[in-house]
Parts: sequence; C-alpha cells; structure tokens
Amino acid sequence: MFSFRQSGQQAERDIELGQRKVPLINGFPSTASFIASDPDHSFSVYPTFPKLSSRNLLYLEAELWELQQEQDAMDIIDSRGNPDALQYFRSWKKLSTSQEPRQMQRMVLIGRIRGKLKEYQEALALQETILKMGKPEAETLRPLKLWLDGKSEGPNGRTAPAFQGLQASRLNDESDLVALHPAFERDWLSRIVDLPYLRYFCLHSDVDESIAIYSMRKVNRAVAAISMILAALILIVTIVTLYLVTNNHVRLGLICAFTVGFALSIHLLTNARRAELFAATAA
Repeated sequence: MFSFRQSGQQAERDIELGQRKVPLINGFPSTASFIASDPDHSFSVYPTFPKLSSRNLLYLEAELWELQQEQDAMDIIDSRGNPDALQYFRSWKKLSTSQEPRQMQRMVLIGRIRGKLKEYQEALALQETILKMGKPEAETLRPLKLWLDGKSEGPNGRTAPAFQGLQASRLNDESDLVALHPAFERDWLSRIVDLPYLRYFCLHSDVDESIAIYSMRKVNRAVAAISMILAALILIVTIVTLYLVTNNHVRLGLICAFTVGFALSIHLLTNARRAELFAATAA
C-alpha cells in the first residue's frame, strides 16, 4: 500500500538497499499516485461531461436519420424502376454478390448504416452505465478538493495546485461527478464507528496533518465484530433474564419487550430490509 509518510527505519532500509526515494512531480504523476493510494478506491471520482455526451448522442442520431432517409429514398426509386431490381429486395445473396453499380452502392450504404448504428447503440449503452453510477460522498470530495487545490497543511502539505487551466475546476460541479467505486453500505453502527476519533483505529496512512486515509474495509470488519458481540449479548441477556424470572405475567411482558428490542437491534445494527426484518422478528 502507498503511504505518504515514510518512517526513519524504512528510509534507512531503502538507503541500505540503494533505493532512493524519488519525489513525485506535482501534476498528473502525483495526482495519479494519490488516487491510487486509497485502498477503497473512493478517490476515483471523475466528471461525466453530460453536455458532451448528450450532444454526441444527438449527432449520432442525426446521422442515422440521414442514413435512414437515404435508404428509404433508394428503396422508392428502385421499386419504381427496373422490375428486375425487385429481386434484390427479396434475396440477400443476390444483393450482396451483385456487380451492378446501383446494388454495390446499396451495399456501401448498408455498411455505413451498420457501423453508425453500432456506434450509436454502444454510446447509448455506455451512457446508461454512466447514469447508473453512484455519486461521490461529500466526506470524500472535501479532502480531495483540498489536496488538488494545494491547500493541505503540514510538513507534507502541498503549496501548489495539481492542475492548471480548465482541469483545475474538474471537481467544482458536484452534480457532474461519478464515483467509479460503489459506495459502502452504511448502517447506524457504521456511522458510530466512522466518527472522526474512532476511525483512526482503521487508519491506513497519513497524507499530511490535515488529510488521512483510512480503510472502509477495516471499518466494516470492525462493525461486523461489534455486531456479533452485541447480538450475542442480547441473546445471553434475554435467556438469563427469562430463566431467572418465575412470574408468568412478568415473563410474558419481558418476552414482548425483548422482541421489540430484537427488532430494533436488527434495524439499527444492519441494513436489513422490511421483509427481512419482519421474517427475523417473526422467527
């Protein structure tokens, strides 16, 4: 894993091995390394250029309208001309092997239609995929913008923006951005563990004094362990309490209370859907 800070022992070991640490050049090299340093790939955030995409689809659509009109006009002319030409409407073999200039012209048109239609349909499919991509989280965009703008602090902080010109504003329009990595599912317990001071138990690396990278995979593993412990405690407390209570009326009330508590714990500690919550509570 990439780390922005190197310990003294690691630096000495690199010197002994003859491996000199080469600083990354500010710009495309450093930004690419920064994006790749995130173990969860949450910094893989890119603009989708919706205006360009839509305009490209409209251009392809317009070309297809022109090709369709050209083919329709050729069909009308050929159907009203030489009766022998009608055979080419019914036989692909005759059409594809004909040496007549008119039919060869039609085959060229068919090839153009196929190529443009494939390009158009592939563009539609790609645009559909992009529209289904998730949006980046605000807590990811803030440090990413801070780092790209050269405003991060500390001894390893940067004093110059990563990009100049138009690309310097690549993250300004948040509605235009997509995250290539799907967002991690968050439940109530995950949000508790994800608090600023608790997340450092899952720290991956420090960028500088203002930015740190932590692994959501580690957070999820910690949440899973805590969930297992809490689930076991709930069952143990329920069983022991019902064992110690001998009054049937009190026991019935405790059963109702523990059932509600069990359903509430499933709702808070997991991302269970309503049907799954109902099934688990009924069981």
